[in-house]
Amino acid sequence: MNKITISLLFALVTFCELSYADAGDQYLLPKLGYMSVDLNDADPIFSLGVLYGYGITSGFSVEGELNLGLSGGEYDNTLSSGTRLQGEYSIWTLAAYAVYRFPVSNVIFLKGKLGILYENIERDGTQTPFAGTPLPDRKKTTGFGAAGGLGVGFVIKDSTLEFEVTGIDEDIIFYSIGINYSF
Repeated sequence: MNKITISLLFALVTFCELSYADAGDQYLLPKLGYMSVDLNDADPIFSLGVLYGYGITSGFSVEGELNLGLSGGEYDNTLSSGTRLQGEYSIWTLAAYAVYRFPVSNVIFLKGKLGILYENIERDGTQTPFAGTPLPDRKKTTGFGAAGGLGVGFVIKDSTLEFEVTGIDEDIIFYSIGINYSF
């Protein structure tokens, strides 16, 4: 480990205390992230989200989460047939999760979540056959499915800083960072 990482970990351990949802606690976590889209070689979609949580027992909570894709998702792909696909993906999700936070130390915890997710994926673009005229290529996919994720968090006084990776579906992975505010 380099000196900066060791210094940062030492500062976290020195100035922090363990604090995340106990029974009856509520928290709000604004988050930023990007969705890696494995469809038509699309660019990542940068997202803004918000998560509301309610503590059931120490370490176990339920969370509701909304994520909105803000920008990105452009694609330009040529298929083996010579057809060129160009356009942009737009994604938003709404989810409910059962969550468990496992304390590793007084300031570090691991997070696992599993739940149900509603997704809205829109593709707006063109499809141009080899030596042909561009045709509109619009598709909207919506539906419910299972989703889950893993993360790590750091307790900083009365808040937590959380890093997560969430599988939205087989083609979309959401990487995020957020700060948890308890109330």
